Amino acid sequence: MNTPPIIQVLSPEVAERIGAGEVVERPASVVKELIENSLDAGATAVSVEVRDGGLSLIRVSDDGCGMSRADAPRALERFATSKIHSLEDLEAIVTLGFRGEALSSIAAVARLEILTRAQEELEGTRLRAEGGEVAVDPAASPVGTSVTVRDLFYNAPARRKFLKSPMREGELVRQMVVRYSLAYPAVAFRLVVNGRERYVAPPATPLERVGTALGREVAAEMVEMAWEAADLRIWGYVSRPTVGRRDRRGQFFFINGRPVRSGLLAVMLERPYGGRLPPERRPLAVVHIRLDPHLVDVNVHPRKAEVRLSQERSVYGAVTRAVEAALAPYPRREEAFPALEWPFAEVPVEPEAVREGRAEYIAGRLEPMGQLNNAYIVARGREGLVVVDQHGAHEQVLFERLLGGEGGCPLSPPARIELTAREAELLGPYSTALADLGMEVESFGGRAFLIRSLPAPLAGGDPRALLEAVLEELPACRRLEPEGVRERLAMKMACTAAVKAGDVLTTEQMQALLDELTTAWSPATCPHGRPAFVLLTVEELERRFMRR
Repeated sequence: MNTPPIIQVLSPEVAERIGAGEVVERPASVVKELIENSLDAGATAVSVEVRDGGLSLIRVSDDGCGMSRADAPRALERFATSKIHSLEDLEAIVTLGFRGEALSSIAAVARLEILTRAQEELEGTRLRAEGGEVAVDPAASPVGTSVTVRDLFYNAPARRKFLKSPMREGELVRQMVVRYSLAYPAVAFRLVVNGRERYVAPPATPLERVGTALGREVAAEMVEMAWEAADLRIWGYVSRPTVGRRDRRGQFFFINGRPVRSGLLAVMLERPYGGRLPPERRPLAVVHIRLDPHLVDVNVHPRKAEVRLSQERSVYGAVTRAVEAALAPYPRREEAFPALEWPFAEVPVEPEAVREGRAEYIAGRLEPMGQLNNAYIVARGREGLVVVDQHGAHEQVLFERLLGGEGGCPLSPPARIELTAREAELLGPYSTALADLGMEVESFGGRAFLIRSLPAPLAGGDPRALLEAVLEELPACRRLEPEGVRERLAMKMACTAAVKAGDVLTTEQMQALLDELTTAWSPATCPHGRPAFVLLTVEELERRFMRR
């Protein structure tokens, strides 16, 4: 007869480790909690330093209000906080942190040191916490707080095994810093990784901060949006339909200053882009939502990454309306072919009608006028001047043709190539995906391989260079679904075979590329989401020359 297990109350040490796991998932989680504490303390500058992806060192320093000698030790106690005092406060959270778990959770899984000074004190305080022991000493310190976290998960080796490489963890930290810098453009942010400055964002306007965080090219393609009704306000920036990405990593949502994840918000953001942006592309956006804190429950996720809204439909609808208003100057492409709906492949339609619609979208047939810096084709269009990125445009044309399944072009004789043992092992599982794109590679004994055909769009290319490029891409394909692998390899092939910046093109070559671009399914962007062309309309030229 089995004896029933005995129920026991966990020891405080074990309970603390479990609780810490809900808050401290990885180095980026630590950075998140510490940045939130800095912002809640009224910091105007936040500095983040990490080493080895944050495993050996994380240091977050700020010029906020700091802590007094009496308060500092309490900050390490669980559920100790200065931000809420009652259940009523919990129902209308206006700070980023509020649970009082961050520092105690970090101290449970790392060696922690806090250096802090409040404005009214002449001397600072240093706290050291390790293994449940806390030491408090006087120390010289500027006003503000600096928290140093060393040897994260030193006492939880199983947790360390689930982390990514230091480079990947460091990148997640960078993304976290960028996210909060977009939420608080008036605050200066600085990130140092392994002794090297990786990100510097001085105080700026919201659009300037978008440029610092996402690139000036992206900021130049953003349009402002704003919508307000009663106590709900939506504002921020969204990308023009001329630019898009394959994923949603360029979308940032903030509710009352708190970065949040929400698939539904992303859907509502993207809805107005229907007919303006190809369905496989995602817009970029920085969306700020302000509403009554009583209508937001921020206590539904262990790491406060998600929120619950009591008036979801109103908020989501407002986001769509705000984006739709911002995109009003950019007509939907369905106007050129009203019978079509996205995605085109699902609607039976004559190819000529599609080509005309696509050509209409980028100003009809383009006539090349020459090259600029041997990188851009300057063309005359019906609506104005069109500047085409020759590499990005050719890359998109080849990418679409590769995915279109044009088949392979046999090589006679086949190209023979020797691979390393690792390359041969990498290639094995992907031979079918390559063949599907028109590139047949087969073993010829030992580490020798024969390239028997190239994709038809790339016929005449260098087989060896193409296979070498594919081999570079294969490690990134391991976790992708078959369709994702196919798209990733097509992107790499297209990038490798496309004309490059610096290539001199004849007038005939420029015209051929422009003709192909105007009949592409998605001429606005290259496969990586960058603009393939820029249109400068006659009206815009007249405005710049002050003729209207």
